[in-house]
Amino acid sequence: MKMLQFLLFLLTISWFSCSPKYYETAAYEDYAGEHQIIAILPSHTVTTGRIPEEMTPEMIQQVEENESLAFQIAIFDEVAQRSGRREGEILINLQHYTETNAKLEEAGIGFRESWTMSPTKLAEVLGVDAVIRTSIRKDMFLTELESFGVSMALSAISIFGGNAPWFVPTKTSDVFLSASVLDGKKGISVWNTDKVVQTDWNDRHAEIVRHLARVMARRFPYRV
Repeated sequence: MKMLQFLLFLLTISWFSCSPKYYETAAYEDYAGEHQIIAILPSHTVTTGRIPEEMTPEMIQQVEENESLAFQIAIFDEVAQRSGRREGEILINLQHYTETNAKLEEAGIGFRESWTMSPTKLAEVLGVDAVIRTSIRKDMFLTELESFGVSMALSAISIFGGNAPWFVPTKTSDVFLSASVLDGKKGISVWNTDKVVQTDWNDRHAEIVRHLARVMARRFPYRV
């Protein structure tokens, strides 16, 4: 029994040590070795589904751009914290997000414009060898107020000994993350990952952002 547990432990350690490679594309070995400096682009954010009626298009646009910056910063922090020259750490130079955004602004490129621009053009503007492009899509099922009401109702049912109907939804939204590292000269993806998380009314936005950024950083390539 102890031998089986020991073997499972070794397999787990092996899986975690190799997991970043799982997300590398066939082009990684050909292009990643030439990357010295990479930039994290503002995240492409999209909100769909049951958007609250009081939210105007202008308000939604502002929220998306704020979330774009928040996720860009979170990715930088999480990747930077895992960077170094020790075994298992990320060995790559990160352009600071303030430098990235300043160069985009100098070139007359807004956040929303950067979401759809060619990665090779952006790499040229930023003076980097590769760019990290991320996409966040929030698919709303319930407004936060509706989700709160359902949650409170289910809590009341539970307190009084009842069984909650299995079909009653309590989640506010699904959040889909997609992330890629793209070569600055060819625009070819050398690494890609994705993740889906469910949220409800009491999930803090900052926690969701950090969680997704942490998932991405754990899978990130360029390991020593």
